[in-house]
Amino acid sequence: SAIAVLVFQDLASVPLLALLAIWARGDSPKIESVLLEVLGVLVLFAAAAVASRRLLHGLLGWVARQGHEESFVLVSLCVVVAAAAAAHAVGVSAALGAFLAGMVLGESDFRHHMESHLKPFRDVLSGLFFVTIGLQLDTAQIVAAPLAVLGWLLALVPLKMGLNFLALRATRLSALDAWRAGIVLGHGGEFALLLLGMVMQQHLIAATMVQPMLVALVLSMGLAPLLIRHHDRWARAFSRSGALGQPPQAEEGEVAERARSLRDHVIICGADDVGLLLSRTLRLAGIPHLLLESDRQRVEAGRAMGAPVSYGDASRLDTLAAAGLAHARLVVLTFARPQTALRIAQAVLDRRLSLSVVVATERVTDAQLLRNLPNVRLYPLYLAAGLGLAEQVLLMLGINADQVDHRIEELRQALSQSGGDRP
Repeated sequence: SAIAVLVFQDLASVPLLALLAIWARGDSPKIESVLLEVLGVLVLFAAAAVASRRLLHGLLGWVARQGHEESFVLVSLCVVVAAAAAAHAVGVSAALGAFLAGMVLGESDFRHHMESHLKPFRDVLSGLFFVTIGLQLDTAQIVAAPLAVLGWLLALVPLKMGLNFLALRATRLSALDAWRAGIVLGHGGEFALLLLGMVMQQHLIAATMVQPMLVALVLSMGLAPLLIRHHDRWARAFSRSGALGQPPQAEEGEVAERARSLRDHVIICGADDVGLLLSRTLRLAGIPHLLLESDRQRVEAGRAMGAPVSYGDASRLDTLAAAGLAHARLVVLTFARPQTALRIAQAVLDRRLSLSVVVATERVTDAQLLRNLPNVRLYPLYLAAGLGLAEQVLLMLGINADQVDHRIEELRQALSQSGGDRP
């Protein structure tokens, strides 16, 4: 979802670049001018589509067959420069032309080949781009208006978080996951720097207003690592408060209704591929169970497969209680994040210390703290995949099935004794 939003943000910058070209010519953004500019952009898109399918594919293929790596890099750079020049010739921003060239090259069969050869240019040009942004900053104006910088920063980050959250909720994403993506995407982006830089170069807005905006944007990008590092904790706090999302009481009521008649059942926290496969196995065995999932799309997908999935945050003790924790026989956690699994396991054991908890992890070394909890059994996911693959390889090599079973069992016991840390 976050990647989809990033792509949409990049595409949304296209009409803004077109409007900047109109303002740069000194024209007011009348409807006729906007339509002509949009028409020019559409013509560029159509030309790019034709070039990518017929002309560029053949040209890049011919260059690749010659075996000259330098020529391949040179042709790729020439395509970018030519697209920027063509865009400038029709009155559209050269940056928009370069953006379209990147889209065209990205659609070709030689995308990965170009990425490996153009990576040094990407790093150098990215650094040069940020250097040019830094050169445009006027420290005197920044020092003179610190409150304006703080105001723009406080307006940008929370507003962008909220808008991303609402947009993702409209796609029926869960409140928890929508907050996660919204917080991760709360900082400014490179296209915003590009737009503000062009505004300053063309003197479209007074520098006293643009400078604080530009600094706030750079500061928001500096906050990005902090937002990404703590996004899960903050998302859970917002989700539990019911901010702009479904109240926790409504989630618990839905879970309690489905778990009302369950006794001696299994609670599966997570309706991912592992959880759904486990649910199917339990259904075949006739064992009552319930899945808890905070992703609305996974809930609907699981229900379509016939799995008893309920929408709820398994890290909340009230949700676990509504799922019949007091009468459950076993709790299974399929979360890949050790910290989330640790929080849920602690919540379960706080309510019922004697209840067994099975935690599926990517590697046991990722869940050292879980080992210290009583009645918690760790199950490395790589263990089942690796042993299953080893069994098939031995059988295909013609080894007797009984010998294969014996070897696999020996290896399984050895891995269990070592804690599953070493394959």
